[in-house]
Amino acid sequence: MTEPTATLLAFPARDEDRLRLALRGLLAALDAQAAAVAELRGELGNLSGAMGGLKESLVAYQGELGSTQAALRQAGDEARALERTADGWLAAARA
Repeated sequence: MTEPTATLLAFPARDEDRLRLALRGLLAALDAQAAAVAELRGELGNLSGAMGGLKESLVAYQGELGSTQAALRQAGDEARALERTADGWLAAARA
């Protein structure tokens, strides 16, 4: 059976060593934060591009809806005109 090995942590003996280790930890945290902020900025740029594409799509969709509305309005007007014509023919045929 193997014996578990223990990892010993070295504690700084002097105050200067403790300060140096704390500053290294702070610098590492600042570097990590800078990397995270850079990544966030990149993702925000990607989001901005996606939102721009979405806006263009919605504007095009709005234009298509407007065209469809106009075509439906015209078709409705023409259908009512045909209905009036048919009603006129039926009235003339009965007379």
